[in-house]
Amino acid sequence: MKILGICGSPRKGGNTEFSLHTCLNALKEKGFETEAILLAEKDVKYCNHCGDCLDKKSCPIKDDAMGIFEKMIGADGIVVASPVYYAGVTAQLKALFDRSIMIRGKLKGKVGGAIAVGQSRNGGQEFTCEQIVLWMMAHEMRVVPLRFGGTVVSSLKELDAAKKDEIGLKTCVRLAEKIAEYLTGK
Repeated sequence: MKILGICGSPRKGGNTEFSLHTCLNALKEKGFETEAILLAEKDVKYCNHCGDCLDKKSCPIKDDAMGIFEKMIGADGIVVASPVYYAGVTAQLKALFDRSIMIRGKLKGKVGGAIAVGQSRNGGQEFTCEQIVLWMMAHEMRVVPLRFGGTVVSSLKELDAAKKDEIGLKTCVRLAEKIAEYLTGK
């Protein structure tokens, strides 16, 4: 079974990416195939509400979004991670969410989990996870019933601050365990 991880941070090699890899590595240890997509390395433009996706079932915007959507469709589970930006997901991740109308109905039944990384404990991670979960629910995914998801404390200036948050990283591992449980029934 395959799990796709999507890191919504515009910063490569930072705390959100580390937190996502903590979850994916725990899934890999359980025998899952994993892949991470870093939006920091992708070009995903904003939806301009042209309506082509509704009428023609295609999107005229040429960027990396369609390739990401194909990987989502091919995965059994999806983990989405975002740093907290004013109590929500990043603009890059929101752009991907908005454009995902293209694959409406194609993520139904897939297992999903959320990770949010903020400046302090209860620093908006719950709202950010909620935004990710609402996107998953709109796609009729099966969201693992963790209280909020993986919630990690980091720092704007320290790219490796998440490594020090043992409690937060345990929530990422626990998220992996619940995803595995949902997918295998064990």
